[in-house]
Amino acid sequence: MAVAALAATPSFGSAAPTGGGAIRAHGVQPMAITTPAPSTPAADPLALSGTASNYPGTAGYEGDPVVALPGALGGGYTGEVVGHVTICADRCARLPVVDWCDCYWGTADQRVVDLSHAAWAVVSDEPLSTGLITVRVLLNDAQLARLYREADAG
Repeated sequence: MAVAALAATPSFGSAAPTGGGAIRAHGVQPMAITTPAPSTPAADPLALSGTASNYPGTAGYEGDPVVALPGALGGGYTGEVVGHVTICADRCARLPVVDWCDCYWGTADQRVVDLSHAAWAVVSDEPLSTGLITVRVLLNDAQLARLYREADAG
């Protein structure tokens, strides 16, 4: 799986994200970006590429780099972290899932993740005003992977 090609970095160094101030720890693990090995959906069912949008944040996590996933990918709101995903754009980061989004799932406008403003700054150099970016989502959390497989089978 492409996850093995990603190496964790010890810190953000001098390239701290802009626009969000300090990044607080809620399970965020910045990672060096690499070119993932080509895969097919059958060979790598827990990695998908698609469009990401952004949202201001989730209650209790304002200003934190977090994500909302479509329900079909295991997103949910409990007030707690429901899992983690790795999001890759200009950089990769392992981010906590704290919410869900409809994300136009099953339509031509489908989004694979909704990034909080702080999460956008962690993985992308594009300004928020860009609105949408292409990302790769790795469902590398066992609980989310199980939910995704169950939804895909049913």
